[in-house]
Amino acid sequence: MVNMNDKSKVKNLASWNVSWERINSPGDELLKANGTIYISNSEIETQIQNGNRYFIGTGNGNHARVYIENPEFREYLGFDNKEEKITQFILDEERCKQIFDYKTLVTFKKHLEDDIITNQEKSTIINYARKIKLNDYEKIQALQNHCEITF
Repeated sequence: MVNMNDKSKVKNLASWNVSWERINSPGDELLKANGTIYISNSEIETQIQNGNRYFIGTGNGNHARVYIENPEFREYLGFDNKEEKITQFILDEERCKQIFDYKTLVTFKKHLEDDIITNQEKSTIINYARKIKLNDYEKIQALQNHCEITF
């Protein structure tokens, strides 16, 4: 059972600061670029109920900018479901590696279009490609065209 008075660790997945106004108490929340903070479960739930895109992304937490690092609470919120083997889509280094490991350009492009939606995700995958020193002209061109960011 999730205790609403407890706090959950929340991680900013973007490489820039994000902030929003608290609903349950006065003040604002500020997450530094790629930083983490602890926020009360009741505040997180209220933010989600009020449509905070940082948490809900495109729906059910997919493509969110802020990730709740509490599996039990994510399941309570409906972002994950162990029984149905549903997990919240978050672009991390492992998922970036999977995308770059696709052998055909067609498959690579399809996963770019399907998985890389938000500006945060576009920035993340470009930075990952730079980190691994991607040396594939066709993939670089597809990446630049999709993300609209120069490699």
